[in-house]
Amino acid sequence: RLRIRPLPPAPPTTTMTSVFRSMLGYGTIISDRVPRSAQPEQSRTLRRGVLATLATCVALGVVYQSFGRNSKAALPQLEAIDASKSNVLPISKEIYRAGVLFSEMSCKLSPRVTPENIDDYRDNLGQIWGSACGLNRGVFTLADYPGKTFTCGVLPQEWNAPNGVADLFAGGRDPKADLEYLGMYLGGVFNTTAGIGPSSCDFKGVAQLWCGEHRHYPWRFTPWAKLLGNKPIRGVNVGSLFVLEPWIAPGFTEWGDDIRDQYTYCVSGNQTDDEKIKALEHHWATFYTEEDFKLMSEYGLNVARIPVGWWYFGEAAGLDPKPYFVPKNDIQTDLDHPITKVIRYAQKYGIQVILDLHGAPGSQNGLDNSGIRSMDPIAERWGDHWFYEQKYRDDTVKILGVMTHYINMLNKNNIDNVIMLELMNEPWVFGDMSIVRNFYIEAITKIRKINSTLPMLVCDAFRHEEWHWLLRSRGFSFDNVYMDTHLYHAFNPSDVASDNPHDDMMKQITASNMACGYGSLLRYKTCSSLPTLTGEWSLAIDDCMKFLTGSTHSANQFKDFGQCKDLESRTTDQWTTLVKDFSRRQRAVFEKELGWIFWAWKVDDVANKDISAKYWSYTKAVEHEYFPKDLEKEPKVVLACDHPVDMTTVILPPPSPPAAAAAANNVQLNSKFDQDLDRLDRDLVNEIKVENKLELKPDFRNS
Repeated sequence: RLRIRPLPPAPPTTTMTSVFRSMLGYGTIISDRVPRSAQPEQSRTLRRGVLATLATCVALGVVYQSFGRNSKAALPQLEAIDASKSNVLPISKEIYRAGVLFSEMSCKLSPRVTPENIDDYRDNLGQIWGSACGLNRGVFTLADYPGKTFTCGVLPQEWNAPNGVADLFAGGRDPKADLEYLGMYLGGVFNTTAGIGPSSCDFKGVAQLWCGEHRHYPWRFTPWAKLLGNKPIRGVNVGSLFVLEPWIAPGFTEWGDDIRDQYTYCVSGNQTDDEKIKALEHHWATFYTEEDFKLMSEYGLNVARIPVGWWYFGEAAGLDPKPYFVPKNDIQTDLDHPITKVIRYAQKYGIQVILDLHGAPGSQNGLDNSGIRSMDPIAERWGDHWFYEQKYRDDTVKILGVMTHYINMLNKNNIDNVIMLELMNEPWVFGDMSIVRNFYIEAITKIRKINSTLPMLVCDAFRHEEWHWLLRSRGFSFDNVYMDTHLYHAFNPSDVASDNPHDDMMKQITASNMACGYGSLLRYKTCSSLPTLTGEWSLAIDDCMKFLTGSTHSANQFKDFGQCKDLESRTTDQWTTLVKDFSRRQRAVFEKELGWIFWAWKVDDVANKDISAKYWSYTKAVEHEYFPKDLEKEPKVVLACDHPVDMTTVILPPPSPPAAAAAANNVQLNSKFDQDLDRLDRDLVNEIKVENKLELKPDFRNS
């Protein structure tokens, strides 16, 4: 064991070199276990080793001073935290980093919950006790009570709650004091949790994850906030205009196994090349017009996300776009290029633009929305070419460089409404996210050399928690970089499965409550990685829209659970109320972060006839009153998740016949075992009633 005598105070301008020199000059090294007199040779060897190590440190310090300080690849600058105000060891904070450290997060009571309105949150409190009391094996700690642990049944004596949480907010108690205790309880449960995650501060709308003022309603601190009238992003996606998707534009061509995406359309033999070019030019000129952007503005929308494929910028990047057909206009100089024309339409009506690289070279996800769909029957391998062939990632960085030059050109021509560049849409969820992270850093580094202030958006690939550590790249600046996440309720079996009207409605109610639960996920993402935008979402709770999962029969992820049988039953006033509530609840959590961009603004005339179009087309959804005709006049949407869905206002359809029969027969006991179990249930209920004076239903097991 070595002891180093404390050094004299260092001046404020101390460098690494001077520290190590001080260690050599003032540090007296004493060996407890190797006295000089007893074992001189060992002692000399030990001292030589220590001095050699310190000399190496000095040399490293000199190298750092002469090179590292001025190099981006050098050790990061470290900012010391004042430890005098804390009882823990000093820690270091990286100046440039993506996320906030877990130690800097806390779970706070929502300021909207007050002593005056606490009665409105009774249902929330019941759900909190039902879930939080079981966390951390039922135990939590409080900072003000060191050396003690508590449970929901055993609270601090000063709280005067001998029966535990059931006493809080009871009649005759001080609601202000109980609210303070509730805040302490939520913070205690959060701080006792071993691993902080998306659900660690999920307490049914009465609490929020806190990680600093700049990440609280983070849209307030973005460079585009004033352009949007100091409001969050409220936008729509310009889907299938420049990257064809069969389900949005089924009337464009005969989609199927042979023609399933823009790539196969361009190489198909059902038309001549001239005919295909003319069809695309007509589509670019007519699918979206100036009138669309005028209507967006009237509806209170402020942003349009424009997905594009790499091939539009290929020639400028030195890449051959073939077999894709591209406009004849030079995208870098011609202001009448179809993409530029659409951006100009948006500018005319005050709509800001996010330019989104939706399809990357080699396809980052194997979906038709990347330009080329994989026919591999094993979905986990989709996107493998982009992930595991360096050429495609290098080409993608080249494309992004050209797109940045394109935005610079627009700015020089006073077309200055592109507020963000999205580096790539939806890298495949099963890919290696460290590869995606490295690609993002390489792309951002290149873009920063072309435009030092351009805001950028990186997509999370439907992955969440790992971005906290993936983006902790020391010494790399994430200034003006934001996260894009896509939250749907329409694809996974657990989301879509239902085969009768009763279960359909229960599924809708569950989706609405889940939407509010996503608020904890988004808060976590903003705190632990980057301020987060929900760049795609919809009102669908199934995948019944034709071609939604692809136009092919093979390599198609659609599975029939009976979810599409009863779509006609969802046309009642009650369904309209439920879907409208679903819309508000989703936007409530999105607007607490950066905002939202609905997928999509519209679908073509053929798709508009599909009964599911109203869940995917913003214009169609407005017609069905799922969105207001003017978002500016809508009552405060951020309050929509303060309470769970009010089931007292919902009249559920009857269960399906098999379920109804099972319910009717449920009380019939068909075996000696069931009879014994039923008797035990009654005995248990009687005991509970005597012990706690509770009124429980006699059929304890079934209830």
